[in-house]
Order: sequence, then structure tokens, then C-alpha cells
Amino acid sequence: MTRLIMILALLGLTTSMRAQQETGTWSITPRAGVNSSNVSVEDLWGNSDKSYKAKRKWGFVAGVDAEYQAGQQIGVSIGAFYSNEGYTYGNVEDFGRVTQTLHFLNIPILANFYVEPNILPGLALKAGVQFGYLMKADMKDGLGEYSQGRNTQSFKRVNISIPAGISYCYKNFVADIRYNIGLMNLCDVELEVEDSWKTNSLWLTVGYQFKL
Repeated sequence: MTRLIMILALLGLTTSMRAQQETGTWSITPRAGVNSSNVSVEDLWGNSDKSYKAKRKWGFVAGVDAEYQAGQQIGVSIGAFYSNEGYTYGNVEDFGRVTQTLHFLNIPILANFYVEPNILPGLALKAGVQFGYLMKADMKDGLGEYSQGRNTQSFKRVNISIPAGISYCYKNFVADIRYNIGLMNLCDVELEVEDSWKTNSLWLTVGYQFKL
């Protein structure tokens, strides 16, 4: 009797696991979280010829993914996310903390590989391509006033990056961590030395999956 109960329980668990990965189905996952970002930029020089290295900036990210389950272990998703990114120079003489903020609308297209649906259901590795549009950019100093104000014109509007990460879904709750590697030079100003401003950002989000 005990063996029968155990067998039925295992069958029920396996059925439940497979039901989470039904081929040909769609799901929608709103998600939000934080990011840590930087841009490979030139050093900032202070009034006393002291240079400052760009440091990582913490920001906010929110959006939604739509995923199609192409197979038991393969899913394809497309999303739309607002991401507050940029970089900071820390404590700069005469200005305090100088922060450059980049407001992106990002469209990630990902392939999701579910490692082993019957053993680790919901665990997925993901990679793909992400298209970004810079909606606006601004820089402010630590005095609470804009040192340059709106400086969107200093950056190119279009960005392309390669996202790679891992996610885990448990009872429709999804935790996702991914790293986005920028491929394009966003600099749109003439500099004395040729420099390449490429983005990089780490996203950590949580969401809830709705099956359609």
C-alpha cells in the first residue's frame, strides 16, 4: 500500500512538472527589480587635473516577457523593459557625486533552455539579443543641480547588446538574473581621443508567470 501511494505521488509530481512545460503554450511574465550598470567611458577630469574612473550605478528595471514553449526544454521569449542605467564618478571635487543616467526601452529576444524539466522544473538558461532605444539621458552633480542637464544629444539612440542569464520558476513566481553586454559605441560627440562607450548591466528581477 505504501509503495502504491509513493508511485501515485511520483506520477502526480511528474505530471505536474510536465504540465509546467506544455509544448505549444504561451505565458506572460510581468517582472521588476534592480540593475547595476556601467559604461566604458573616458575618465572625468577635475579642475586640478585629477582623473576619476566611472563606477557602477544602481537603477530600476521593469517590464514584461511573453514566452512561447517551442518544446519540452526550449522556449522563445520577447519582452519590453524600461531600464534606468548609467554610471557615476563618485565624489568629484567642486561637484560632489556626478551621475549620468540613461533611460532605455529594451526589447530582449531570448532562447530559454530548460535544463531538466523532470528533475529541476522551472530552471532555465537563457541567451539572445537585446535591442535598446535611449529615450533620454541626463547628468547631475551631488549639489542637487544638473551640471549638464539633459544631454541626450551626447549619445546615440540605438543600442544592441547580448543578454545571458539564468531563471527559476516556482509556483508561477520567477526569479531572473541576467547580464547584458553592449556591442555598440554609444558616444555621439567628438573627443580628442577615440573612445568606445559600451554598456554593461546586471539585472536581478522577480515576476509572476501567467499561463495563457
